[in-house]
Amino acid sequence: MPQILQDGWKLFLEGGAIMYMLGGVACILYASAIAALAYVNQGNLNEKEQKRWEDYIRDPELADGRLGEALRYVLHGPRLTIKTVSRRFDEIKLNVLSAIDRRLLVLNTLVAAAPLAGLLGTVMGMLAMFSGLSHGKGPAGMQKVAAGMQEALITTQTGLTIALPGLFIGLIIKSKRDRIKGALVRLESLILSSRFQRETNP
Repeated sequence: MPQILQDGWKLFLEGGAIMYMLGGVACILYASAIAALAYVNQGNLNEKEQKRWEDYIRDPELADGRLGEALRYVLHGPRLTIKTVSRRFDEIKLNVLSAIDRRLLVLNTLVAAAPLAGLLGTVMGMLAMFSGLSHGKGPAGMQKVAAGMQEALITTQTGLTIALPGLFIGLIIKSKRDRIKGALVRLESLILSSRFQRETNP
């Protein structure tokens, strides 16, 4: 086993039982983060193809992916009205954005849970320190104090180390979510202005 893995495993064991909880939180957190990133990155419901939107609005069959599905849903039917288009866009926003928001909620909860789990380890480490102090100033007591201090510091550091990357990933997902929302708003505005020009500009 490489030395770095041996050192990491030794550090994990020295952190005490809370390290297993932190390990579980980290696995769930980053699995959720990867799934959320994959969800916001898949498809083309963004502004990358904005130059072709007018062509897609004239013929929704030209568009593919999520954008094509959205346009075909919004523009289907023989008699479209402003109210119908707006209602259908509201449904798309609710469906797409709420799915992202659910993933963000799970991710942010886990990001908050990691430092709290580390804080729990800190408390347990301090209790171990006090237990060592109660055994006197002999070698056994000092060894327990050192082990408790080590546990308190390791778990706090681990909790913060787990949470910080998750926090930045959450911000990236939030930014992509806002871009998707902005693209839907602009696409709705373009459809209303091009398809219903006379009604919107009396």
